[in-house]
Amino acid sequence: MPDRFSRSQKTLLTVLFFINFFNYLDRQVIFPLFHNIQLSFHVDDFQLGLLGSVFMLVHSLTSLPFGLLADRFDRRKIIAVGVGIWSIATLVSGLAQSFKVLLGIRSVVGLGEAAYAPAATAMISDNFPAHRRATVQGIFNIGMFLGGTIGAMVGGLIAYYYHDWRLAFLLVGIPGIVLAIWATRLQDQRTNLPESKLSLASLRHNWPFIWVLIGSVLVTFAGGGFVTWGVEFIRRYEGYNLRDSALILGLVFMAAGILGVYFGSLLADWLHTKSSSGRSFLVGWSLILAAPLVFAGLTFGQGFFVYFFFGTMLISFYHGPVTAIIHEVVPRHLWASAFALYLLVSHLLGDSLAPAVIGRISDQVNLRVALQFSTVLIFLSGLAFLTVGFLLRPGQDGNQDDPERHS
Repeated sequence: MPDRFSRSQKTLLTVLFFINFFNYLDRQVIFPLFHNIQLSFHVDDFQLGLLGSVFMLVHSLTSLPFGLLADRFDRRKIIAVGVGIWSIATLVSGLAQSFKVLLGIRSVVGLGEAAYAPAATAMISDNFPAHRRATVQGIFNIGMFLGGTIGAMVGGLIAYYYHDWRLAFLLVGIPGIVLAIWATRLQDQRTNLPESKLSLASLRHNWPFIWVLIGSVLVTFAGGGFVTWGVEFIRRYEGYNLRDSALILGLVFMAAGILGVYFGSLLADWLHTKSSSGRSFLVGWSLILAAPLVFAGLTFGQGFFVYFFFGTMLISFYHGPVTAIIHEVVPRHLWASAFALYLLVSHLLGDSLAPAVIGRISDQVNLRVALQFSTVLIFLSGLAFLTVGFLLRPGQDGNQDDPERHS
């Protein structure tokens, strides 16, 4: 973390980073447990996919109300409540005695996690200078990759060695309760602006934002499919057992994701100093280049992990800049609400559908074809972000009232 950030800035980013880490750890730990859950409850691939789809459906539908609240009330309290809800629900997931009960509990986890990202991303942009926005959002999102991949690895290891999927939920739910308390003590330098007549409805005329939503739906669907079914794909087609599938894919996702998020965010901020479209063009071209790499990895047995590593790294260029792009094209007083709308649309039409849709295609054809279909969406997502870049006006920034805070 850059030394010139103040102590309160470093503390804020560190705490939000670790909350994001456990956010995604609790979210992704379930997927390597699919085989064991399937044996316990005797369900098919489509029903397993519902565990991901129902979670994301609830998460997306409740993100917008939480975003509206975060633009009006204490963001720290909203974060604390959300973290507490999802952590307790994760613990309770390990006690489910039927598939329907587990499905219901996972929807509560989705409700809790919906409160977090809109408030957290707005806090970060509000407490750091605009020219470092993609970089700090990228650091925040490294927690997503670490948490998601370690969650998948932990789930796979517990399933392999203990054959008890319930234990995984009981272990990973505890730290979030401590972090919920910690979140209430953060210093949030919220900027109070004059009341604006612009509402969330005004974004329906904001074409750069609309194209961000379109691109995000496409790449989020593809990403949701890979995260949900990646371990199972390796187990079925690459000849690895469950333990090795979770470990290897987890390490690939973690290394490629961290490198992609970090260097993509730095490069995006540098390109933004050259052009207001720099961040959008970087995201667009990285996704276009990633699509054939991932397709090759899914299609050809040899070199799967090499193709997937570089494909994942390029896809991960998206994660830091996308928040910065949203905060460029919408007014400051709508930051949390606009980000919540982004979560609503991208998750509702993206990764809430992906697990079940990919599962259905897998049932009808096979899992390889189902995941190959997702690579087309990655390519189209890249085209959408290039469109955002072409639509941006020189110097456009939804935060032009922002002094270089704490720079």
